[in-house]
Amino acid sequence: MKQAEAKTGLMIQAGLLTWILPGLGHYRLGHRGLAVTFFLAVSIPYWTGLAVGGIKNNINPWSNRWLFLAEMGTGGYTTVNLIINRSVGELDPRKLADPKYFNTISEAERDRYAKYMSYYPESDMAVIYLATAGLLNILAILDALTRAQTGGLPTYHRELSQTTDAAGDDE
Repeated sequence: MKQAEAKTGLMIQAGLLTWILPGLGHYRLGHRGLAVTFFLAVSIPYWTGLAVGGIKNNINPWSNRWLFLAEMGTGGYTTVNLIINRSVGELDPRKLADPKYFNTISEAERDRYAKYMSYYPESDMAVIYLATAGLLNILAILDALTRAQTGGLPTYHRELSQTTDAAGDDE
Protein backbone atom coordinates (compact mmCIF):
# COMPACT_ATOMS: atom_id res chain seq x y z
CA MET A 1 0.00 0.00 0.00
CA LYS A 2 2.82 2.41 0.82
CA GLN A 3 4.49 1.66 -2.50
CA ALA A 4 1.30 2.63 -4.36
CA GLU A 5 1.05 5.86 -2.33
CA ALA A 6 4.69 6.67 -3.07
CA LYS A 7 4.13 6.02 -6.77
CA THR A 8 1.05 8.25 -6.75
CA GLY A 9 2.99 11.01 -4.99
CA LEU A 10 5.80 10.72 -7.51
CA MET A 11 3.29 10.90 -10.37
CA ILE A 12 1.69 14.06 -8.98
CA GLN A 13 5.10 15.59 -8.37
CA ALA A 14 6.35 14.76 -11.89
CA GLY A 15 3.18 16.11 -13.51
CA LEU A 16 3.18 19.36 -11.54
CA LEU A 17 6.89 19.96 -12.08
CA THR A 18 6.49 19.45 -15.83
CA TRP A 19 3.51 21.81 -15.86
CA ILE A 20 5.50 24.48 -14.03
CA LEU A 21 8.65 24.13 -16.16
CA PRO A 22 8.79 21.85 -19.21
CA GLY A 23 11.14 18.93 -18.61
CA LEU A 24 11.45 19.45 -14.86
CA GLY A 25 9.36 16.38 -14.03
CA HIS A 26 11.55 14.23 -16.26
CA TYR A 27 14.62 15.71 -14.59
CA ARG A 28 13.18 14.76 -11.20
CA LEU A 29 12.61 11.21 -12.46
CA GLY A 30 16.24 11.00 -13.56
CA HIS A 31 15.68 11.27 -17.31
CA ARG A 32 18.11 14.12 -17.95
CA GLY A 33 18.20 13.76 -21.75
CA LEU A 34 14.41 13.74 -22.02
CA ALA A 35 14.25 16.71 -19.67
CA VAL A 36 16.49 18.78 -21.94
CA THR A 37 14.62 17.62 -25.04
CA PHE A 38 11.20 18.52 -23.64
CA PHE A 39 12.50 21.80 -22.24
CA LEU A 40 13.81 22.87 -25.64
CA ALA A 41 10.89 21.46 -27.64
CA VAL A 42 8.36 23.40 -25.55
CA SER A 43 10.33 26.52 -24.61
CA ILE A 44 11.59 27.48 -28.07
CA PRO A 45 8.12 27.72 -29.68
CA TYR A 46 6.67 29.35 -26.57
CA TRP A 47 9.25 32.12 -26.34
CA THR A 48 9.34 32.56 -30.12
CA GLY A 49 5.57 33.06 -30.15
CA LEU A 50 5.78 35.51 -27.29
CA ALA A 51 8.62 37.46 -28.95
CA VAL A 52 6.74 37.70 -32.24
CA GLY A 53 3.31 38.47 -30.86
CA GLY A 54 3.90 40.43 -27.71
CA ILE A 55 2.48 39.83 -24.29
CA LYS A 56 -0.65 42.00 -24.43
CA ASN A 57 -2.42 40.27 -27.31
CA ASN A 58 -1.30 36.72 -26.86
CA ILE A 59 -1.36 36.05 -23.13
CA ASN A 60 -4.94 37.18 -22.78
CA PRO A 61 -7.67 34.88 -21.44
CA TRP A 62 -10.38 37.35 -22.45
CA SER A 63 -9.65 37.43 -26.18
CA ASN A 64 -9.73 33.71 -27.06
CA ARG A 65 -10.43 31.40 -24.15
CA TRP A 66 -9.75 28.17 -26.05
CA LEU A 67 -6.32 29.23 -27.23
CA PHE A 68 -5.51 30.54 -23.77
CA LEU A 69 -6.53 27.18 -22.33
CA ALA A 70 -4.07 25.50 -24.71
CA GLU A 71 -1.39 28.02 -23.67
CA MET A 72 -2.02 27.07 -20.03
CA GLY A 73 -0.46 23.69 -20.83
CA THR A 74 2.76 25.55 -20.08
CA GLY A 75 1.40 26.66 -16.73
CA GLY A 76 4.50 28.21 -15.22
CA TYR A 77 5.32 30.30 -18.28
CA THR A 78 1.77 31.42 -18.98
CA THR A 79 0.92 32.26 -15.37
CA VAL A 80 4.00 34.43 -14.94
CA ASN A 81 3.37 36.14 -18.28
CA LEU A 82 -0.28 36.76 -17.42
CA ILE A 83 0.82 38.50 -14.22
CA ILE A 84 3.31 40.57 -16.24
CA ASN A 85 0.57 41.32 -18.79
CA ARG A 86 -1.68 42.69 -16.06
CA SER A 87 1.06 44.85 -14.54
CA VAL A 88 2.91 46.20 -17.61
CA GLY A 89 1.55 49.10 -19.58
CA GLU A 90 -1.63 51.02 -19.14
CA LEU A 91 -3.78 48.85 -21.36
CA ASP A 92 -6.03 46.43 -19.52
CA PRO A 93 -6.11 43.04 -21.31
CA ARG A 94 -9.88 42.85 -20.80
CA LYS A 95 -10.32 46.07 -22.74
CA LEU A 96 -7.96 44.84 -25.42
CA ALA A 97 -10.20 41.81 -25.98
CA ASP A 98 -13.18 44.08 -26.68
CA PRO A 99 -13.02 45.37 -30.29
CA LYS A 100 -15.53 48.12 -29.49
CA TYR A 101 -13.04 49.67 -27.05
CA PHE A 102 -10.66 50.80 -29.78
CA ASN A 103 -13.43 52.69 -31.55
CA THR A 104 -13.87 54.85 -28.47
CA ILE A 105 -10.23 55.94 -27.93
CA SER A 106 -8.28 58.61 -29.77
CA GLU A 107 -5.63 57.96 -32.41
CA ALA A 108 -2.92 59.15 -29.98
CA GLU A 109 -3.98 56.54 -27.42
CA ARG A 110 -3.93 53.82 -30.09
CA ASP A 111 -0.38 54.80 -31.01
CA ARG A 112 0.65 54.67 -27.36
CA TYR A 113 -0.71 51.13 -27.03
CA ALA A 114 0.84 49.93 -30.30
CA LYS A 115 4.17 49.05 -28.64
CA TYR A 116 2.39 46.40 -26.54
CA MET A 117 0.42 44.83 -29.38
CA SER A 118 0.83 42.85 -32.57
CA TYR A 119 -1.50 42.59 -35.51
CA TYR A 120 -2.29 40.15 -38.31
CA PRO A 121 -0.40 38.00 -39.41
CA GLU A 122 2.13 38.17 -36.57
CA SER A 123 -0.51 37.92 -33.89
CA ASP A 124 -2.09 34.82 -35.40
CA MET A 125 1.27 33.12 -35.87
CA ALA A 126 2.27 33.92 -32.29
CA VAL A 127 -0.92 32.45 -30.85
CA ILE A 128 -0.39 29.27 -32.86
CA TYR A 129 3.15 28.94 -31.51
CA LEU A 130 2.00 29.52 -27.92
CA ALA A 131 -0.91 27.09 -28.15
CA THR A 132 1.25 24.44 -29.81
CA ALA A 133 3.84 24.77 -27.05
CA GLY A 134 1.12 24.37 -24.42
CA LEU A 135 -0.35 21.28 -26.09
CA LEU A 136 3.11 19.77 -26.52
CA ASN A 137 3.78 20.31 -22.82
CA ILE A 138 0.55 18.45 -22.01
CA LEU A 139 2.03 15.49 -23.90
CA ALA A 140 5.23 15.91 -21.87
CA ILE A 141 3.15 15.91 -18.66
CA LEU A 142 1.42 12.69 -19.71
CA ASP A 143 4.79 11.13 -20.52
CA ALA A 144 6.16 12.16 -17.11
CA LEU A 145 3.10 10.70 -15.38
CA THR A 146 3.48 7.42 -17.26
CA ARG A 147 7.20 7.17 -16.57
CA ALA A 148 6.60 7.87 -12.88
CA GLN A 149 3.96 5.13 -12.80
CA THR A 150 6.04 2.52 -14.65
CA GLY A 151 9.30 3.24 -12.87
CA GLY A 152 10.84 5.12 -15.77
CA LEU A 153 9.88 2.79 -18.58
CA PRO A 154 8.23 4.20 -21.71
CA THR A 155 4.60 3.34 -22.39
CA TYR A 156 5.46 0.75 -25.01
CA HIS A 157 7.63 -1.37 -22.68
CA ARG A 158 4.90 -4.04 -22.48
CA GLU A 159 5.00 -4.62 -26.23
CA LEU A 160 8.79 -4.81 -26.16
CA SER A 161 8.85 -7.37 -23.34
CA GLN A 162 6.16 -9.48 -25.06
CA THR A 163 8.14 -9.49 -28.31
CA THR A 164 11.31 -10.40 -26.47
CA ASP A 165 9.52 -13.22 -24.63
CA ALA A 166 8.01 -14.53 -27.86
CA ALA A 167 11.41 -14.43 -29.59
CA GLY A 168 12.98 -16.27 -26.67
CA ASP A 169 10.34 -19.05 -26.85
CA ASP A 170 11.25 -19.86 -30.46
CA GLU A 171 14.86 -20.69 -29.69
